[in-house]
Amino acid sequence: MADRAAYRFAPDVAIPPGETIAEILQERGIPQTDFALMLGRSEKNVSQLVNGKAPISAELAIDLERVLGVPAAVWNNLESTYRDLLARGRDAEQHAGNAAWARTFPLKYLRDHDFIAREVATGEESNALLEYFGVASADAWRDYWTTPRRLAARATTAYATSLPALTVWLRAGEVGAQRIDRGPYSEKAFAAVIAEARTMTREPAPEAFARLETLCASAGVALVVVPDPPKLGCRGVSRWLPDNTPVIQLCLRYKTADQLWFSFFHEACHILRHSRKRTYVDDISDRSIEEVEANAFAADTLVPQDTWDEFVAAGRPTKASVSGFATQQGIHPGIVVGRLQHERLVRFDHMNDLKTKLEWVA
Repeated sequence: MADRAAYRFAPDVAIPPGETIAEILQERGIPQTDFALMLGRSEKNVSQLVNGKAPISAELAIDLERVLGVPAAVWNNLESTYRDLLARGRDAEQHAGNAAWARTFPLKYLRDHDFIAREVATGEESNALLEYFGVASADAWRDYWTTPRRLAARATTAYATSLPALTVWLRAGEVGAQRIDRGPYSEKAFAAVIAEARTMTREPAPEAFARLETLCASAGVALVVVPDPPKLGCRGVSRWLPDNTPVIQLCLRYKTADQLWFSFFHEACHILRHSRKRTYVDDISDRSIEEVEANAFAADTLVPQDTWDEFVAAGRPTKASVSGFATQQGIHPGIVVGRLQHERLVRFDHMNDLKTKLEWVA
């Protein structure tokens, strides 16, 4: 019987196990016709086996062990390694053809924020992107990220030129949300968080949002702020992850605190009131009923409509009246200014010194 320890094989190229069989047969002077009889297989099957066209099954590996004295585990490993290397070769060819697809993504942004390795070589970006998104192919990326649960069809159309940037940003938020230690979602608890958040608008935004992230997590909501890539084109997103985690995701494009707070309350409305089966992307041209409702919710949460109507009816607003009204309502005066500007009741260059400017460190 052959020395079993002599047959150890660790190739780095795709060599079919049949070549090893052929070498053994030649070494022992066994014709393939005799080998076919010994193995109980047809000559055609043995020829295919030797030429690498027929795979070695677990059962055949046992037969080869009996006939040639080489352990079945060796044949199984040879077959597995061969098929793996073939598959990787085909995969490499496919990814080489994905270079154009990869170039549509904000690769510098991905590297700068360590979403993909900084040392990824040119031509290898497509594979790094697939690993980042957790999908097997470019087609799988398109199929997965354009479903309504992850990105509504109308948003897909509106973001035709920036869809790669948007999905990169969404994936970063998804990963960030999964790292947050949070409790089970409670609608009642989240409503209480929203009420408390209104009073937090008078605090410095960085400190307030750090505390707000903790409060949201206690209610089961993941609040994540992710730097925005070039051509993102949206202010915020709300959605439910497959594990039923509600996520509010905001970017760093806000210039003043009032914009940031309004966006938070806007997305909070989607979590409280709208479908869990789709993603809501803020700031797209096609405004849905849900987006209009979310805008109204944010505005009314910050300043109830009847209270706002009384303030506006009192006469032309001044810095003093704005500051007094904001103090009375327990909110930051910049929020009042922002709404006045949005409703064209004051010019966009008026009272901006009452707003808090934001300087982000990405």
